Amino acid sequence: MSEQPHITFTAVSGPKSFQTLACLLGDEPFTIGRGSGATLVLADPSVSRTHASIGVEAGRVIVQDCGSSGGTSVNMMRLDKDESVRLRDRDLLLMGPWKILIRIEGDAPADSVADEPADSKAADTSASGDVKGGKGDPLYATRASIFLKLKAGATLDRELGWNEFADKYSRIIAGFARNAGLPAQEADDVLQDVLMGFFRVSDRFEYDPKKGRFRGYLKRVTLNAIRARHRKKRPTTGFDDTVDPPAESDLDAAWDRQWTEQLLQRAMGEARNEVEERTWQSFELYGVRGVPAEEVAKETGMTPAAIRHAKMRLTRRVREIVERLRDDEG
Repeated sequence: MSEQPHITFTAVSGPKSFQTLACLLGDEPFTIGRGSGATLVLADPSVSRTHASIGVEAGRVIVQDCGSSGGTSVNMMRLDKDESVRLRDRDLLLMGPWKILIRIEGDAPADSVADEPADSKAADTSASGDVKGGKGDPLYATRASIFLKLKAGATLDRELGWNEFADKYSRIIAGFARNAGLPAQEADDVLQDVLMGFFRVSDRFEYDPKKGRFRGYLKRVTLNAIRARHRKKRPTTGFDDTVDPPAESDLDAAWDRQWTEQLLQRAMGEARNEVEERTWQSFELYGVRGVPAEEVAKETGMTPAAIRHAKMRLTRRVREIVERLRDDEG
């Protein structure tokens, strides 16, 4: 990453008064708050005048809560007052009613659907059995293990692999389709189109990690299925021919939000299995919902010091798992 990273803030939920801001982080302080002097102004009473600050330390983007009354969360986990953590590409920053997607140029390999031809198929196979999507590019690779299961000769092994694949990615695909403007039933249809496309070719897939990242491929395949739904509606229902899915930038943000939230849910589930239920309950109350430690102590029987320690330990653990999942799957 450069010494002055380019960072983009995109609101993926919250009031429309703020939508996106792109800037180059330099020597000047970058602040977020409702005060007119903030670099990023979020005009809402739940946001403090100077709520949080963002800077660069040793080439890393750092966010710090500035003693805000409403709190700052990164990937659902709240920062203590004046606490600072590293921001990574595709992290989600929560403050007040806003959920903000962070994009940091150079922090992770980029993928885009912008160059995908609108009339390309949702999924196709070549004579050699390679999965293709977008300009004939082979399947962007993810971890080999799940695909080895998908192509396993034994029926049970393949069924287990398929269930794992569907469990990991169904929520991302369906949520992305809904964010692209499809009603729930059509979003479910898109999900089935994408999953069946993978199932048809999975037994012929040859894993090659040099091909790229799976996240970008799955996004293109899903977008193609959404476009196919739009095209299919027009001649049969009088669907307005000028209506298309949202702009590519909006779709990119919607996809990245879905992907990050799915990784977080999986990371939270993995971390939860490593601790006692009482410890996890204290983390959810104090570290995620922001309930004061003294109130959590009354409910869990833990001391406030133990609650703060559990929050620090589990926050670190969830972040470790998220980074591992990102490395595995893009």
